[in-house]
Amino acid sequence: MMRRDVGVILVAAGKSVRIGGTTPKVWLPFRGAPLLARSLLTLLELDELSECALVVRDEDRVRAGDLVDTVTPRLAARVRIVAGGALRRDSVRAGLLALSDPAIAIVLVHDAARPNASVRLFKSVVAAAREHGAAVPALPVVDTLRRRDDRGVAHSIDRSGVHAIQTPQGFQRDLLRRAHAEAVDVAAVTDDAMLVEALGTAVVWVAGEPANAKVTLPEDLETIARLAGGDRVATRIGLGHDLHRLEAGGTLRLGGIDVGGDVHAVGHSDGDVLLHAVTDAILGACALGDIGQHFSDQAAENRGRDSAEFLCHALLLARTRGFSPLQVDVVVRLERPKLAPFRAAMVARLAELLQLTAESVSIKAKTAESQDAIGAGRAVACEAVVQMVARES
Repeated sequence: MMRRDVGVILVAAGKSVRIGGTTPKVWLPFRGAPLLARSLLTLLELDELSECALVVRDEDRVRAGDLVDTVTPRLAARVRIVAGGALRRDSVRAGLLALSDPAIAIVLVHDAARPNASVRLFKSVVAAAREHGAAVPALPVVDTLRRRDDRGVAHSIDRSGVHAIQTPQGFQRDLLRRAHAEAVDVAAVTDDAMLVEALGTAVVWVAGEPANAKVTLPEDLETIARLAGGDRVATRIGLGHDLHRLEAGGTLRLGGIDVGGDVHAVGHSDGDVLLHAVTDAILGACALGDIGQHFSDQAAENRGRDSAEFLCHALLLARTRGFSPLQVDVVVRLERPKLAPFRAAMVARLAELLQLTAESVSIKAKTAESQDAIGAGRAVACEAVVQMVARES
């Protein structure tokens, strides 16, 4: 059984002076969502995760909570949002204090300004920290290095053995606590590995990732987008399905519009099987779970809720991963009412929600020839196939 004994301190409290403007870099848009969302989505894939301390500026705490609830609702119960301090070291200390689960054995510290760190890298650092006590990702420096002296004369620096250190950095919990408790207030200390090394403890290196660059300047946003995928065009296919029982009375809602009739779909939300199936297909294409994981049918806030909100949520998550819909093909299985008079309006509404042209949206209706519950008019079902595309350039 997988141990959930890893705590992650996600540092997002910097002032972002060098990037300019008034918006901190973690809140800059990246693939349809704030940059911070990318790291949160990666944590969804970290099976060992027990808790995450999300450290932000005090004035961003409410905003951060809204982001977690919107982008990663499955993480919400495990995220502790805390205010950072004047220095990075203060922010990490605040994150350490916020991790409350006594079972946490390994703590990772990650800069939210590194949105491309893969879950594979997180796991590699966890494994090395378990074995050795402390581990960081490192990349060998390949560029020629020079330093100017006080007279403006450039001198070459031997790059042999020189590495660039990245995050996430991983530590056994007690070791990191002691490093911060005994830390000497030295300005030259720029990361947690240096604090641990000050105790006389060696920090091992694992292979870093070239794509795991840090956003510091405005042009870095374009750089990390290229590093994430180059100029490739990636496509994914998702399959969605939904079925609801029908009862007499009310109005049947399909594809975001009311199609009349003398029955309605019984469901916790508005029962729109078409939008549910498309939502599931989008989530499936991006390996983001299913609609029930994001919108529980036990939650009071989802009772009677417009299913278009579910679809828009799935689109936001997909776009954060770099994917957008290219086309959709839907089959509705329903005995009555006949959908031909409503098909054009349904196509138009679905195209609007997906931001596609009507030519990229197909909606077909089939009966069950008086067979099974659908044929008897007691149920409605829908299957949807969505093609997603990512132009990572």
